[in-house]
Amino acid sequence: MPPPYALPDAALLAQCDEHRSRAGGPGGQHANKTESGVRLIHRDSGVEASCSDHRSQGVNRSAALHVLRLRLALTLRGCADPAWLAPYVRGGRCAAGPNAQDWHLIVACACDALAAEAGQLAPAAARLGLTTRQLGKLLARDPAVKTAADRLRAHHGLGPLHV
Repeated sequence: MPPPYALPDAALLAQCDEHRSRAGGPGGQHANKTESGVRLIHRDSGVEASCSDHRSQGVNRSAALHVLRLRLALTLRGCADPAWLAPYVRGGRCAAGPNAQDWHLIVACACDALAAEAGQLAPAAARLGLTTRQLGKLLARDPAVKTAADRLRAHHGLGPLHV
């Protein structure tokens, strides 16, 4: 069975508790009149994500789901399939960034490789078919991903990424 972050939206939502709230933020006179804010809690892992930036509950749910997928990918180790990264790797470089639809899958592959190689960039990059510099850049593109990579490295007695 695939990890939760790789499941279709409906299947992942079925594994979550969803709470709605009246949201502040944009909306002017219509703000706080509807419960458009969404908080998702993945029951098995306890990982949560929320969004109340938009007036639409559906848009907030979609944004919270996007954040939840990334947080799950940063939390759950040993579940990633290297084939998820393969379409984005060309010549030792990764042709995707935080706005890519599959960013959470790419991050999961990178973090799993880093964990498997005791936080060392060079062997993790080789495992993924990337250059060491490209893996470092990939991990530093998103602040949450960099923080997770730095924690993983610290767990193995290594310093933070310098990119």
